[in-house]
Amino acid sequence: MLHRRSFFQLGSGAAAVATIVLASAACTVKTASNVQCGGEPRPSVDCSSEVSYQGYKADGGFGIMNLASGAAKFEETALRRINEATERFITVQTRLCRDYNACALNKTEYNTESKEIREKLEKVPVLVEKVKTAPSDDDRVLALDSLYRHTVPPADRVEEVALRLALEADLPPDAGGQRITVRPGAPLPTEARVWFWVEVMPKAYVYIFQKSSKGEVSVLFPDERIGTTNPLAGESRIRIPNGDLKFRVNDKDIGIEHVYFAASRTPLASLDQALARVREGKTTNIGQDKLLAGFESLPTTGSVDRKCRGLELDAAPSSGGCTRTRGLELDVSGGFGEGASIGAVTEPGDKLIVYNFTFEHTTLAGYADAAKRYASQAPKARGGLLIERDGGKPKTRGGLLIEKDGSEPKKPKSRGGLLIE
Repeated sequence: MLHRRSFFQLGSGAAAVATIVLASAACTVKTASNVQCGGEPRPSVDCSSEVSYQGYKADGGFGIMNLASGAAKFEETALRRINEATERFITVQTRLCRDYNACALNKTEYNTESKEIREKLEKVPVLVEKVKTAPSDDDRVLALDSLYRHTVPPADRVEEVALRLALEADLPPDAGGQRITVRPGAPLPTEARVWFWVEVMPKAYVYIFQKSSKGEVSVLFPDERIGTTNPLAGESRIRIPNGDLKFRVNDKDIGIEHVYFAASRTPLASLDQALARVREGKTTNIGQDKLLAGFESLPTTGSVDRKCRGLELDAAPSSGGCTRTRGLELDVSGGFGEGASIGAVTEPGDKLIVYNFTFEHTTLAGYADAAKRYASQAPKARGGLLIERDGGKPKTRGGLLIEKDGSEPKKPKSRGGLLIE
């Protein structure tokens, strides 16, 4: 996510964006014109020179829209907001200047308020240049995210949502018996007990489902049996399943297991309906549902080709071409993502996070070797974004079995490697 907020390149034909040139002095004095304020003369400020820039056009602003790469519609939304916010900075600066000349502001008030605007504007051309000169698609979208967050206030980023998800596991005694946080691609042995911690910012709708190595699909959340429903409250660490329930990794479907998750501030009706069919037993294999089958084309976490189209959940599935995850990976070493298996935030202007989280389901006998192989892999840089914040009878719908601590589960029918009991 985000890898993150996942978890940025300009087309060669993009027009150059005008560089904002700010006056170095706090104000430019008109020596020929003074104003009287409270009986005291005050040198007036030339408001046309207080903030000067090159290439500004009344119908084109600073030309920020020329940064568009055509990669996604939501990028245009982000650029439009950046452009509008920058124009508002100029408007506010002009108003402050006029208020000062009209004696509505004293010198201290004017210098304080105009300084805040100047400091905001001074960074804009630097951030724009980083977008233009980014060496890769990933670097470009990260640079665009920095520009977006710098200029557009949180209240105007109305779709933005951040999510962090931790998959925790109690390993069986034969595998060491310790409690671990499962990282993407890590091994997990049969008989491990696992659960998720999910946190969103702000309130959001979250969907989690699993596909076994044989393609069998099961819904992990939402599920009426676990006592937690959508939407999830913002900035609250929520356990799935709740209470003393846990998922048990059974002995079926050894191999790569996929856990797909999606998050949005608004309900995802099409995904809700698809997962309802799974819960009702109408869909048992991911290939039986066109929407769910689209998740199979997603690369594993961290493997993102920005030239591919982001997976759509509110439109007809696209035919042909490649599909990518949606969202920027967050740095799980700090900020909002700290302590998670994966963290993500929506891309600038986007409304959706979609990710493919994998783990290697191993036998008890094969776990030690798999863990050594995973540990020997070169560490991967996991995102660069930091966001600060402030017991009954078991039932089975897939590879996860919900169970309570101390229970002795019966032999449930299984469609995958993780069971709910």
